[in-house]
Amino acid sequence: MDRRAFLQGSLGAALAATAADAAFAQTATPPASLQPPAFPPIDARSVWLVGDSAPPDPVAMSARLAELVRANPDVRDRYQEKGAVEALEHAFAKLLGKEDCAFFPSGTLANNVAVRLLCGDQRRALVQEESHLYRDESDAAQRLSGINLLPLAPGRASPTLDEVRAAIDASENGPYPMKIGAVSLETPVRRADGEMVPLAVVRDIAKLARAHGARLHLDGARLLLAPPAFDLAAYVAEFDTVYVSLYKYLDAPFGAVLAGSKQDVAEARDLRHVYGGALYQGWMPAVLALDALPKFGPDIAQAHQRTRQLVSALVASGKVRERSSPQASNVFWLEMKQALAEAAFERGRQAGIRVGRWKDGRIPLYANTTLLRRPVEEYVALFLG
Repeated sequence: MDRRAFLQGSLGAALAATAADAAFAQTATPPASLQPPAFPPIDARSVWLVGDSAPPDPVAMSARLAELVRANPDVRDRYQEKGAVEALEHAFAKLLGKEDCAFFPSGTLANNVAVRLLCGDQRRALVQEESHLYRDESDAAQRLSGINLLPLAPGRASPTLDEVRAAIDASENGPYPMKIGAVSLETPVRRADGEMVPLAVVRDIAKLARAHGARLHLDGARLLLAPPAFDLAAYVAEFDTVYVSLYKYLDAPFGAVLAGSKQDVAEARDLRHVYGGALYQGWMPAVLALDALPKFGPDIAQAHQRTRQLVSALVASGKVRERSSPQASNVFWLEMKQALAEAAFERGRQAGIRVGRWKDGRIPLYANTTLLRRPVEEYVALFLG
């Protein structure tokens, strides 16, 4: 027998067996005693006190889409022209107070197209360090458009006017001067507990930026989740372009819109094609979002109202303190003892109500439209027992 061949064969078999065991250990279902307790099946009464909406139900979404198409068969588009896509674009242009609007398959694409067209030949842009554009888009602006993103406000939602002024000054008056082409602001800022950049700060930044020839983009993916007192028209008016998500809370499976002037949106459509975002058919998400949009405004306003009722009742009990930001959008924070939070989580699990997990003395509470599925009193009892 060839000893070397025997050893190689034995070693190979042993390694293969070890790899197989490791793979099995990673994929095998753990014993029931080690699995987290299950929630009831998601249905029309399921409530999510954490998150911007309930997770999508493919069966319900498909049924709703079929129902809408049967009621209005003329929905088809061709490369985002005509049909439901065009109707959705008109609806959002009107809502956001812009001349035109374009459908995009993703917010990442909408953000990158917007910043590229606003920068033009001045390939530097100011962004928040905690923004999606800077943290969650794989350096797409740098890699695909050669735009240098200069981050501001680490760990915070809002850059100060002094930070913006200093960044512009350093860029324009350094040894090799470079103009800032665009300023991109995300609001609400997901990575900063959903805080919003105040309108007064936006106005100051916009005035300064435009004085230096820079244009402004708003990443408003979650903009429509803002409290009822939020002045949408005044806010959006400070920006040249604004992106809003279709799937986070408007019942679409994917998609985004980008609004702005007719000239900017025409250029955005051209760049959408260049980036590979010209889908042959976009009517599916457009139909669903178009159906959800008219009722979403009143529903989210009512959800905010009920959230305030819930928070007030919990604070009045003496067992809970509110620790929300003054600039909160739809994310609020409740300070409580760990035992109280864990008991609420368990009661919620049994009732089909998702409660945020306790960490660092507090839990998050999200205002979203699933709160409308049950009375406020039920949520108060869930927390207080």
